[in-house]
Amino acid sequence: MTRSRGFTLLEVMLAFVILAVSMGMLLGMLSRGLGQVRTSQDETEAALHAQSLLDQIGVIEPVQPGERVGEFGNGRYRYRLETTEIEDPSPAPALPPTVVDAGSAINPPKVYRIALAVSWGPPEAARQLRFTTLRVRSASLEGAPQ
Repeated sequence: MTRSRGFTLLEVMLAFVILAVSMGMLLGMLSRGLGQVRTSQDETEAALHAQSLLDQIGVIEPVQPGERVGEFGNGRYRYRLETTEIEDPSPAPALPPTVVDAGSAINPPKVYRIALAVSWGPPEAARQLRFTTLRVRSASLEGAPQ
């Protein structure tokens, strides 16, 4: 009596189950990877817009205390910018000012804290990045036209 050489139905079904489970896991990993790429793209674009906005302060536009809100990226990203003056806790210098320092002794430079929050996505599940920096406004610019 000769035995046929082949796979039983149970072996074939088990092979298909293993294949289906492994394909499901592979597709899940690919999906999570694509989601992480999208999140990374959003965060990178938000950071670039934030850097551009922060670079303008003190160069293109003057540093002034206050708050403002706006949008960029065709309305996809929203921002809130707060500028506050930081009081100088250091005491006045003990030495008399020199001729060069005379103007800055009368009008010392001012330090400003700039806080920028960039958000995107639906308001109920918005993602957000926060940036904080300091800017100095020199005494020579205090009386200059803005």
